[in-house]
Amino acid sequence: MTETTGTCRKRNWLLLGAAILFAALLAVLCLLLRPKPGAPDRFVIRYGSGEALEIPARETRTVVIRDGKIVDEATGEGDENVIRIENGTAWMETANCPHHECMKQGVLSADTVGSRPLGTWIVCAPHRVYVEYAGDGQ
Repeated sequence: MTETTGTCRKRNWLLLGAAILFAALLAVLCLLLRPKPGAPDRFVIRYGSGEALEIPARETRTVVIRDGKIVDEATGEGDENVIRIENGTAWMETANCPHHECMKQGVLSADTVGSRPLGTWIVCAPHRVYVEYAGDGQ
């Protein structure tokens, strides 16, 4: 056996070990990132004195909250927020709070939670209305 053959064998064993380690890490990542059964993506709207409404993210729905209660349609009267849920996204469509900060917070979805200042939340502090993205078992 020459010195070159021994070096080649060591290199081959190192490459095999690295490949096995990479495959194991990839398998662990796949297990961690897969959706958890029984925990579908949903939006939780909190309002009033602790009430909460859960809506599956796949639904298309408009929720109007006026003076801490869910109502049928928007009128612009009282403390009113209109939340729109569509195609796995939610946003504050309209609100009559003083500075409309909740409307400026943008779209909330599985794709945007990592880049939003408030993460999984849209918050209208003056009206005490909160929209939370709760997905993948969160």
